[in-house]
Amino acid sequence: MTDRKIELNYEPETDLLEIFIGDPVPSYFNEIDDDLFEGHSKETNELTGYKIFNLSKRKKQEWIKSVKISLPANVNITS
Repeated sequence: MTDRKIELNYEPETDLLEIFIGDPVPSYFNEIDDDLFEGHSKETNELTGYKIFNLSKRKKQEWIKSVKISLPANVNITS
């Protein structure tokens, strides 16, 4: 397994949290839960990240404590 970086980016203006896994590549996103999207590489179908919309409106304000990431790519986000 190669080492891959994880980058978190929160945009307060749009209330969007983006989680990027690895180097940026063209990706497509599928909604896997309300306001939660999972991204995959268009070329390899490898997991590339997540987008969480309306983050501040989720049930628990301390949701970040429940994010568990194991690479390659088992992510569990609970709210």
